[in-house]
Amino acid sequence: MKYRRISRKYLKPRWPYLKQDKKGTLHIHDTSIKGLAEKYGTPLYIFVESEIRSRVRRFKRSFPYQKFRPQYASKCNSNLEILRIMREEGMDIDASSVGEIILALLADFEPREITFTNLHKTDQDIMFAAKIGVQAITIDSVEELERVAKVAQKMRTRMRVFIRVNPLITLGKYTSKHQQYGIANGSVAKAIRMAKEAKYVDLIGLHFHGSYISDPKVYEIAAQKLIKHAVYCKSLGIKLRYIDLGGGFPFQYNDHEVFQPEDMGAHFVQRFEEMIHKADLSPPTLIFEPGKFMVANAGIGLVRVISKKKRPKKRLLVVDGSTYAFLPDPMIYKQYYEVLPVTKMNARRTREYTIAGCTCDCIDILARNRWLPKLEAGDLVTFMDCGAYSSVMASNFNTLKRPAAVMVKENGTVKSIRRRDRYSEMFAPELDVLKVADPQELKKFYDLTRINIDKLWNGRKKK
Repeated sequence: MKYRRISRKYLKPRWPYLKQDKKGTLHIHDTSIKGLAEKYGTPLYIFVESEIRSRVRRFKRSFPYQKFRPQYASKCNSNLEILRIMREEGMDIDASSVGEIILALLADFEPREITFTNLHKTDQDIMFAAKIGVQAITIDSVEELERVAKVAQKMRTRMRVFIRVNPLITLGKYTSKHQQYGIANGSVAKAIRMAKEAKYVDLIGLHFHGSYISDPKVYEIAAQKLIKHAVYCKSLGIKLRYIDLGGGFPFQYNDHEVFQPEDMGAHFVQRFEEMIHKADLSPPTLIFEPGKFMVANAGIGLVRVISKKKRPKKRLLVVDGSTYAFLPDPMIYKQYYEVLPVTKMNARRTREYTIAGCTCDCIDILARNRWLPKLEAGDLVTFMDCGAYSSVMASNFNTLKRPAAVMVKENGTVKSIRRRDRYSEMFAPELDVLKVADPQELKKFYDLTRINIDKLWNGRKKK
């Protein structure tokens, strides 16, 4: 296969895996995106393994600290194949629920490679995490610390915990003062004393939740504040083993410039080591929790145009994906995703389109005012950089099936990593309790939905 250079109007440096053949069809490495649509259908999530692995390795190289143990924020994309790649690349896991702990275990992570961090844990959640033996349970509030201490007492089991600190940082447009995460900086000493006094609680680390950080200086300020609390811990005879500075590392979309781990890593480590030395602390294990940075730019959303419509002063494309069941961020965060015409990369961009989803909701708009070639029903378009949050936030609104997903490897191998939803799964929570349908009735409907129409029509003999 011979390829030609993709126009700079389309290609971004963050997509090194994209190629274009002479006919103007996009490829990932040597795999035709058009071919993926023909085999797996649309809408479809496509993930690029080489880009995920490259970003993990870049991140780990960026921080030359001897005791560095980054954790992948699995809430961004908890697909089992992606978790397996993270394990193979030496990442630990930041789990936000019991469900994510189970997924990590199914991906063969050891319990000590998993930290359980969220705002609400039931007694049963705490017991589960303790029985499994996770690395630590992160305490988000004084009330949660009391709950953990109570469960630990009843189980007569020592529980390892981090205390999540809200250092109340404001820097430029960033502030943590209004975040719901963690114990306010002025109340942390009280929480440390409570942990010290609890018979079955073992305080081993301090945690900061970053959340969409645009200036790396925030991590340095947070580290300074957490180290002050570590000094207080030392005065009480508590030896902290971990400083966790959370996630929030940005990913690039559109043409917005963002800082890269390489831009901050070496300088941050130097400052962190100076802080630790000045505070006369034993060097702790340093944790960051990247999520979007690892997977966002490695994900592609593939949809097919189902109709085009003219409206006053507007051209509208309707596609078979939606903001509900496929790409939620444009609706929730007004996220901007680059759009590429899969089979018309050679054509001039002569039309301005708004791209609408297929649901019965007027706010289901995937993209606005995008210049693309003249497109027709049946054409394919991709939404780039949608590897984080899209698949895990997708819903079954309008009782639509959530999409299938594939992983494209550098050698051209394509692996199915998630099939499309089934109606039986979508209806199960209601059918289980209401008992309104006979299983054979559901099977009859299900079988009708699985008929291959193309084979049916093409297989009929002409009269």
